[in-house]
Amino acid sequence: MDTDYLTRDAYRVLIGRANEVSDILPAEIGSAARAFADEDTYLRLAHQFVSYFAESPEDYIDKWDLHGQVDPKKLGEQFAELAREILLVIQTPIEHRGPVPDYGG
Repeated sequence: MDTDYLTRDAYRVLIGRANEVSDILPAEIGSAARAFADEDTYLRLAHQFVSYFAESPEDYIDKWDLHGQVDPKKLGEQFAELAREILLVIQTPIEHRGPVPDYGG
């Protein structure tokens, strides 16, 4: 799948909200989209990914060499909130997540 085909709510949380956690995160989550055929599977993987870093923010800091740039406790809290928001989208039936934008293609 491509992030261009995400519903409004899925895009908002996976790309928009992810950017509020880290400017690296949307690209990281977005690049994984191509490995999945459908939005629900993609959302579940993103939830697992984000939940892992909510529990282990130091691993994210190490991965991207963000030492001294972010507070691990605050980053963990941001990841936890993002995981909760992704879960809410997963629990919302796809027909209620908003339209898929028409990019004219």
